[in-house]
Amino acid sequence: MKAKRVYNSSLISSSITNPRHLWKSINTILHRASLPALPTYDSLSSLSHSFAKFFSDKIHKLHTSLLFNHSTTSPHISPPFTPPCFSSFAPVTTDDVSNLLSQSPDTNCDLDPIPTSLLKQCSHALLPTITNIINLSISTGVFPDQFKSCSVHPHLKKANLDKEDLSNYRPISHLSFLSKLTERVVKLRLTEFLSSNNVFNSFQSAYIKHHSTETALLSVHDHIIKVMSHQQVTCLTLLDLSAAFDTIRYH
Repeated sequence: MKAKRVYNSSLISSSITNPRHLWKSINTILHRASLPALPTYDSLSSLSHSFAKFFSDKIHKLHTSLLFNHSTTSPHISPPFTPPCFSSFAPVTTDDVSNLLSQSPDTNCDLDPIPTSLLKQCSHALLPTITNIINLSISTGVFPDQFKSCSVHPHLKKANLDKEDLSNYRPISHLSFLSKLTERVVKLRLTEFLSSNNVFNSFQSAYIKHHSTETALLSVHDHIIKVMSHQQVTCLTLLDLSAAFDTIRYH
């Protein structure tokens, strides 16, 4: 019992600065696990097929409702100068991969052969192999087909929504740990290139260090207050795309 108290105390102490992890730790200690909300079903197999068909049809309808005219001139503004050529990714070292591993959460995917926590404990033996896999991927420009597979979990968008309506669910894709690790390496390399060459849009707030939705809102609020103080008219236009990332054609 004493060892259990010490373990639980250390678990709470390590999460004291992160409310999300803190409540997750408390719920784990108290064995409070809420069951996922799902529609009424006869079998898990039929329910899985129903969700798969619904999410697939949603993407198809979304694409057909949009006009994909590739001959149209791009609306993007050209950068003020031509950045240097980015033709290849610099390889990663075992130290780079080790740092990424230590920063990664202990989340698991059904496709992972071993839990992430166990992989971290065995990292001293697995680091060379993992580093080699990542370097082979970024040097050849090939993202393995196994890394493209994911485990899709339907999550109810809001607790008060009708769980029998499939449109009230959001598909959450769980990717294998190695695929996410490779993506992080590519993201770091791209971010380093864009940042060092000042290619980032000055108004971009997403996916930039020290920027977030909060900084974006502060910027918009500050701009509105300034123009109002000069008695100028302000018009704010917001665009909300349904399944925004699904509007992108990947092939």
